Amino acid sequence: MEFGQLHHLEYYVKNLSLSNEFWNWFMPFLGYVENKRWRGGISWRHSSGTYIVFAAVTQEIVNNRQGPGVNHIAFQGKDQEHFEKLKAELNRRQIKILKSKEKYICFEDTNEFAVEVYLS
Repeated sequence: MEFGQLHHLEYYVKNLSLSNEFWNWFMPFLGYVENKRWRGGISWRHSSGTYIVFAAVTQEIVNNRQGPGVNHIAFQGKDQEHFEKLKAELNRRQIKILKSKEKYICFEDTNEFAVEVYLS
């Protein structure tokens, strides 16, 4: 890993099964591989060393991207062809698109959390 690189992100979800319906196809689409799986969570690792953990929580708190806390997570896209495949897959899965421009797309996962993909 590079100095200052994001080491990991822990994302608490209200329904792990529902969350996995989205993230289990999206993470491999971005080049992540499943790292660990346990009863209450799953982690995905990128070749860069960064990993993302999805863990189930029982406390019911409504996500509000406009309040304190993390607003969204953004990923670097691969190329235009891969980007177009992503947009087609989001549409096929009827995933809510929040904003779409030529070089980025913002959409909601199953936890109503904003996710973006950018092309440089």
